[in-house]
Amino acid sequence: MKKYLLLALFALSFLPSLAHGDDIGFKAKFEKIPVEKVDVKGTGIETKEVKEETVDDAVRTTGQIEELPSSHFDVNSPVQGKVISVLVDLGTMVNAGQSLAVIQSTDIAKLQSELDQSEAELELAKNNFDREEKLFGKGISAKKDLDAAKAFYLSTEAKAKAAKNNLKILTGQNGEAEEGTFTIRAPKAGTIVERDITVGQIINENQRLFHGYDLTKVWASADIYERDRTKVSQNQKAIVFVDGIPDKTFTGNISYIGSVIQSETRTLPVKALLDNKENILSPGAFIQLHISTGKKKNSIVIPRTALVEIDKEGTEGKHKHIVYLKKGGSFIPRKIEVEAHDSDTVEVISGLMAGEIIVTKGAYQLQFGEGGHDEDEHGHDKTSAGHKHSDSEDEHSHEAESENHEHVKREPIYPIWLIPIGLLVTLILGFILGKRKSKS
Repeated sequence: MKKYLLLALFALSFLPSLAHGDDIGFKAKFEKIPVEKVDVKGTGIETKEVKEETVDDAVRTTGQIEELPSSHFDVNSPVQGKVISVLVDLGTMVNAGQSLAVIQSTDIAKLQSELDQSEAELELAKNNFDREEKLFGKGISAKKDLDAAKAFYLSTEAKAKAAKNNLKILTGQNGEAEEGTFTIRAPKAGTIVERDITVGQIINENQRLFHGYDLTKVWASADIYERDRTKVSQNQKAIVFVDGIPDKTFTGNISYIGSVIQSETRTLPVKALLDNKENILSPGAFIQLHISTGKKKNSIVIPRTALVEIDKEGTEGKHKHIVYLKKGGSFIPRKIEVEAHDSDTVEVISGLMAGEIIVTKGAYQLQFGEGGHDEDEHGHDKTSAGHKHSDSEDEHSHEAESENHEHVKREPIYPIWLIPIGLLVTLILGFILGKRKSKS
């Protein structure tokens, strides 16, 4: 019994060595890389000295495109009738007044008949008035006959106008209906996003036939931190970068600033009005919003291609990354904190100083070990007899290790919760084996 318990405890002693983390997977490391072990020319690695410069300052945040509350529109049928034809489909961009569908209706036919009759009466009344006016001019007709003809003409003219207005109010058209049919038209420009009718369908008065968005203007909506509130005002210039349209920027002005700060995030909403006549900005698209606040001196701006992302978030909208410095014959990783500057560059908040040299192209090749010279199983360069580190390089190596930046290697890690499970399994196994041994 004791023999098997000792065996179980011996196996259990290996479990802590397996539990190096709380996730199953691999842990990425960064370390210093000797320049001689990298095919700089072949991998296209480029470096650049970091310099301070004066840049456009801005409050920078992220958000999304939203439609204006007034952008929605419905197209309803003013009368009961039957759908003769549908002229647009989902996704169709329409102009104000464009034909959408043709409806046949007895109500329209009745109004059209009344209009035709009143117009015919008007024509007769006008002819009679003109004749009486000529006769009166020749002294043949009496004044009372002229007045009566004029009064009848004016009354029939008013009746015809009323009939025409009734038809216009109901159909939105100036007597264009023919044989009891009329055309449904778009009330404003936009995109048809819902179509609720088909040919031959019987529709009711005020039934919705189409629904659309007018996206010629949209909002770039985002949140800013409480500390930036005093920097933002109405009509302030805003530049918008859309994630799905990397080669284009959009300019607008701040049209809305929220008045209530969200207690959990300490932020408040802002919205910039943008022109979208090309209809390329879609509601829901992710954006970066830069609200111009003036000029900023002594700033360090580097290209986005210099960044290697790491799984750590910065504070208040700033993000942490790794860049590689070329220093003392080596490429050394350095953790920095940045925030977006424009579509191609970022502003460094901390971690870099003017005069340092960084890799601006090829950083990912360094991180993942691409483009290096061949190494044997011990990590020694097959094309070189080795690299002798100078005192300064050892100092840089110590600096890199102290910052916990090591070149990407892969080490298996296992979850710590395996320990109690392993303990239970081994104890049960030892107990069972011990019982069997005692019975035998």
